[in-house]
Amino acid sequence: MPFITDDSIVETDLSFTARKQASEVKKGLWQEPQASQADTRSVNTIRSLVLDCCQQWNIGHGGSALGMAAVATALWRHHLRLDPCTPDWFDRDRFVMSNGHVGLLQYIMLHLSGYEIWTMEQLKGYCHPTALNFTNIAKTHPEIEFDGLDMSTGPLGQGVANAVGMAMANKNLRATFNKPGFEVVNSIVYCSLGDACLQEGVALEAISLAGHLKLDNLVLIYDNNGIQSDGPIDLTFHEDVNAKMRACGFYVMEIPDGNSNVAAIRTALEHARNHAGQPKFLNINTVIGFGTTVAGTCKAHQMAFGQADINKCKDLWGFDSKTTHHVPEDVRKDWSHLRRKGPRLVSEWKQTLRQYAEKYPELALELRARIRGDLGRKWRQDLNTFEVSEKALPVRQSSAQVYDSLWDTVPLFGGSADLSEPNFMIKVPKQAFGSHQPGVNNVSFTGRYVHYGTREHAMMAIANGMAAYAPRAFVPITATFSMFQLYGAAAIRMSALSKVQVIHVGTHDSIAEGACGPTHQPVELINLYRSTPGINYIRPGDAEEAVGAWMSALDFKGPTIIGLNRGAVPLLKGSSRHKVAQGAYVLSGPADAHLTLVSTGGDLYRVVDAARILNDAEISTRVVSMPSMRSFEQQPDQYIRSVIPWDGRPVVSVEAMSTHGWARWSTASIGQNQFGTTVHADAIMGHFKLNAEDIVDRIRTYMDELDGENAVMAGWRNI
Repeated sequence: MPFITDDSIVETDLSFTARKQASEVKKGLWQEPQASQADTRSVNTIRSLVLDCCQQWNIGHGGSALGMAAVATALWRHHLRLDPCTPDWFDRDRFVMSNGHVGLLQYIMLHLSGYEIWTMEQLKGYCHPTALNFTNIAKTHPEIEFDGLDMSTGPLGQGVANAVGMAMANKNLRATFNKPGFEVVNSIVYCSLGDACLQEGVALEAISLAGHLKLDNLVLIYDNNGIQSDGPIDLTFHEDVNAKMRACGFYVMEIPDGNSNVAAIRTALEHARNHAGQPKFLNINTVIGFGTTVAGTCKAHQMAFGQADINKCKDLWGFDSKTTHHVPEDVRKDWSHLRRKGPRLVSEWKQTLRQYAEKYPELALELRARIRGDLGRKWRQDLNTFEVSEKALPVRQSSAQVYDSLWDTVPLFGGSADLSEPNFMIKVPKQAFGSHQPGVNNVSFTGRYVHYGTREHAMMAIANGMAAYAPRAFVPITATFSMFQLYGAAAIRMSALSKVQVIHVGTHDSIAEGACGPTHQPVELINLYRSTPGINYIRPGDAEEAVGAWMSALDFKGPTIIGLNRGAVPLLKGSSRHKVAQGAYVLSGPADAHLTLVSTGGDLYRVVDAARILNDAEISTRVVSMPSMRSFEQQPDQYIRSVIPWDGRPVVSVEAMSTHGWARWSTASIGQNQFGTTVHADAIMGHFKLNAEDIVDRIRTYMDELDGENAVMAGWRNI
């Protein structure tokens, strides 16, 4: 029984029933796979390499790789549209390994497929204690910067959401650019996943959304081996997975023998590619650690299998047990067609593009810009001349005005997790992304605004997939309350690790959020993101800085978080959109001022008021705005010291959040080192002594304590 489909076809041989086959042949969609000795040799070669690579340094994740060897052979040798000679080909099929611990299997596939950088020497470096002096690319988990790896994966379930994001990007490109007779975007997205991925919330959120959106360009390949690190999944998991996936809107196929039946897997993959209207879920039953003495147990998950097991398996599979890391010549020959097939696919695609450009020249220009990741110049010209409101506005509203102005000039793609109105994301109506829904207007796959529902974690991981699909073909955005970004922190971290460009908008970013209380008031989270390598956290202080925040975010080749306040703030004299890129700058006051106040975001205008009071009292004070610590720390030392003096004069930071991290830039800090409270936003700052008058009082006390002492030598303190 090769496989069972949602068409209620139970296959009794390697092909469809005669009626089904005749129909598919007539459509030009079907070629019957044949049982192949070459496939069997490939499967056994892959398994032999897995054993050798895990044994070489006595460590490695080989169990699932042994079990999935037949799946990998069917997918990579027969099915994927890719070109090993052009690894970044725009219209290649994408493959995401959500069960990232099986990365070794993908590396072997890339080696057999003929990717130049994936040499046998790289496979021999898998799990090397020093990664061959840190030059090896066969990491324990896939990392996106190396050819053939479309996504960095590791934390289980993330890859499923990444793949959904890639499928959404692909679907929008298809709807935007494809025309009758010109399928310039024809690729689809494959994602392998394991038992644990289906227990992770991020994957389930993404699966739910994918089914709702009817992403029929997405194929999930489930390695159903029934084992997790602690033991059988029956310890923690007892669900009818197929029924669950059908309920989520997926078309389901199950393959009882995924260990060796390459032909059945090929049949299912072909059927999946051609089935329209639903995302696909292939439930493929395998045995972890196939062939070894620990097969079917949790011990197979991560181990060196031992020489005795290796000898036994290699003898059984027809290999010389004394030879390691060996690919027989007949197997190499059987895989060599990929280096011929790939360039042919790319050549045909380029020819289609040329013909497309003749008939649709404007669309072709836009598509080529997307392929290059070229956002053009207009957005920068527009933001250079963007007129900000003179009225006092919440910075979230000022930011939204900038974002709205960019919508038609930059391929922004994303939306909000059910907070579109308070996030100010759809004040200007936008076409929603999705399949047509009865009774729902303005929804199409050409739309770029995504209604994510309350799926924050998936939203941020999906955005990573959109960004990774093709750098800057889209600029993904997410939006929610700053507090709820914590739900997606793991995905935000992965975007930093992967260096993919995503813009995360977080509104209601401090205790000034107000009446919803401390559950909605982030006082500590800014430190998480400021301390995470590769994230640019920007907290603009007024409408002018909001423009600068978007300019910096569009220039930054990685994730940006824009933290935005809830309440109205005035347009501040001296604020500059262009200086935001420097991270910090002097807003007001002379260079020889006795006191420097540093602040960010919605707290900045109170500090300006406090400085005015202090200057009126003849305490010479200047104000520094520091919207981005990350950008500021990258400035030349001379500039840093021109903004933040470090000569003994007091420097006080003021931010209604945790003061952790401010000791680097100040001699004392005023902040919020406790949770907030439930009180109206207009009253909360006074309650915690953070109004301008309170700031002045706390500074006076601090300066009295210093009594002229060198503030740097006196040491940093909370005041």
